[in-house]
Amino acid sequence: MGSSSLPEEDVDLDTNAETQDTEDDSRIPENRKKRKESKEASGKSSKGKGKAKSKEERERSYVWEHFTRLKDNINKCSCHYCGKTLACPTTSGTSNLQKHLTFACKQFKVWQDSEMQKILNPDGSHLMAGKVSIEVVREATNEMLVLGQMPLSFIESIAWRHFTTKCNLYKPVSRRTATRDIYEMFVKRKEEMRKWMRATKQRVSLTTDIWTAHVTGASYMVITCHFVDANWHLRKLIIGFKYVADHKGATIAAVLSSCLDEWGIEKIFTITVDNATANTSALQKFERAFRAKNGNNAFILDAEMMHMRCSAHIINLIVKDGLHEINSHVEAVRNAVTFVRSSTKRLISFDQRVDASNLSRGSLPLDVETRWNSTYLMLKKAQKFREAFDRMEAEDKIYNNYFLEMEKGKKRVGPPTYLDWVEIERMVKFLNFFYTATLIVSASTSVNSYKCYGEIVTIEKNMILLSQSNDPEMRTRAKDMKEKFDKYWEGFKNINKLLIVATVFDPTKKMQFAQLCFDKVYGKDSVDSKEMYDSTYSVLTSLFKEYSSMFPKVSTDASSSNTVGSNSASASHEQATGYAEEELENTDASLGGGFERMQCVYDEMVDELGVHDAQDELDMYLKEKAEHPKSNMFGDEYDVMDWWRRNSGKFPILSEIARDVFAMQVSSVASESAFSTSGRMLEPSRSCLSHYTIEVLMCTDQWMKSEMKLKEQAAMTLSYIYADFVTQDELEKEFGALGVNE
Repeated sequence: MGSSSLPEEDVDLDTNAETQDTEDDSRIPENRKKRKESKEASGKSSKGKGKAKSKEERERSYVWEHFTRLKDNINKCSCHYCGKTLACPTTSGTSNLQKHLTFACKQFKVWQDSEMQKILNPDGSHLMAGKVSIEVVREATNEMLVLGQMPLSFIESIAWRHFTTKCNLYKPVSRRTATRDIYEMFVKRKEEMRKWMRATKQRVSLTTDIWTAHVTGASYMVITCHFVDANWHLRKLIIGFKYVADHKGATIAAVLSSCLDEWGIEKIFTITVDNATANTSALQKFERAFRAKNGNNAFILDAEMMHMRCSAHIINLIVKDGLHEINSHVEAVRNAVTFVRSSTKRLISFDQRVDASNLSRGSLPLDVETRWNSTYLMLKKAQKFREAFDRMEAEDKIYNNYFLEMEKGKKRVGPPTYLDWVEIERMVKFLNFFYTATLIVSASTSVNSYKCYGEIVTIEKNMILLSQSNDPEMRTRAKDMKEKFDKYWEGFKNINKLLIVATVFDPTKKMQFAQLCFDKVYGKDSVDSKEMYDSTYSVLTSLFKEYSSMFPKVSTDASSSNTVGSNSASASHEQATGYAEEELENTDASLGGGFERMQCVYDEMVDELGVHDAQDELDMYLKEKAEHPKSNMFGDEYDVMDWWRRNSGKFPILSEIARDVFAMQVSSVASESAFSTSGRMLEPSRSCLSHYTIEVLMCTDQWMKSEMKLKEQAAMTLSYIYADFVTQDELEKEFGALGVNE
């Protein structure tokens, strides 16, 4: 039964009779049918009053239910199904139209053989065909509830019932039925992914965080797994949205272990958490329990680098401390912006001052006090309207009276003075590279692990430069933030080495970029620089040996194709150091100039590196010249994942390492972002939902969006498919692997 079926009480018996006659007529031979139509026409005309019939009234043939005469030429008509134009002179019959429907129009046959819904445009000029079963309607409705994050009671609302009635759809199911269907959809999808996880033994990186709902006060722990699939697409899946009784380390470890057991995940690369003390204790307990259950292969490098501290969280702590020192200056600007945005009349008054000052118009955002990046954007934008704010202070009495009012027992701070604007200008310039770094390390839907270390070095290097500034206040502030930087990262040498390793797997950087960073921070040819290089290379070789033992067949096949040589790590170190010895000019780091970015410095010193005999895959990769595409347009980022996809056959072991390194997350933003969705799920009207229902809705929503994104990625890779696969069978095979049906 199609969705076009009308309710029984709405069926018109006369209409059914006419339809039955039409269907009977379709089985009558053509000559008898014409005689019958002629008799009916003559009989009806004899009963009339002698009034002439119009052209529309004389067109009695069933074909006119499927054709429409053209408005500009009544001797031609168009088919409702295929759109073909046919001749239909008013003096001739309709046999050619009947033949078209019977023999030529395939779309009409499809419509005729199935129970179709007839949908006319408002002007009645076109007929569309569409068959939708009740199962498809129910599934689409459930997906709408999940993706739209709508209340489950919406399916019983008068709005949805009105929509289904007007569109002639099936009668909506109850809220209980919809909830049961969503549960079944969740269980089915979860089981399919669990089977895939267990079959592939996929090694994953995890991010986790805890959030407390403001409405119910309940705490939830979200666990997100990240991995790069066989088609080199970064996948992000929420595998748990669990209720937790407290924030203790033992509770976090137990919930994390239980969730991974539930999914059958046995291999971990890294786990990214924020800087809370409970997380350190939790990961220590989790590491012991997980190793006892899954063996030593559960972690890489004996879990020494499993714990990844959230870079975005550390940057946030450093900047908040810096903003706290100028809190009064920020508060003055914030109050001024609040006044302007508080009413339409005040905003119009402010716009008049903007026009009078010949300033370009633009929005004036108000910050969220708990998010420093929004404060930075507010201050940066407010700077441009400084002259307009000064005019408000000089001309607007209401504006000045606003700052005389009491707020929380104290006089409201403001209006902004000259000293306030000077401090704001200084701080905006200082926060610029922090903001850029935050945007890069916070990306969760794209690969960013290989970019993080360069941003950390950029922050450290510029804080060192600013600590030597001629401005005493800037110098003092930079030194204080540098101390906090070292504290939160436990000293620069103790940073997780996998962040440095990730930059090596960028084919445009390799070890040369790491060497440049070491030299810029510790000094050229210094003992610390050489020590950092050797320790990073040691981690690389250890990773390669461990993965070679995991994939022995691939390792053997790859080693037989490589040229054996006698070059060692020291030779590679000398080559990379040779590039670092090139004289580099520092950009002006004063308040009036720009800040030095490591990527820009590296681009200036990159040169060709000759190919030498290699001992293994790692040696061969490091000694090949770094990719340096000059043809990329500005803003067009080099596709690192595509490079490894194309060269995975050349470097089979390294490609397996790269797959896990690129899936590594340098911040826990991927898990934190889920809480913005959960906040909508836990509004007061939905606070009655059970913990399990919340997990079902959260996970299903994210899984469906992930599938939709994966199909978009598959469509974007069609150009690569056409370039690499030439036969139809291979094309269809690749389409299937990417999840594309057609």
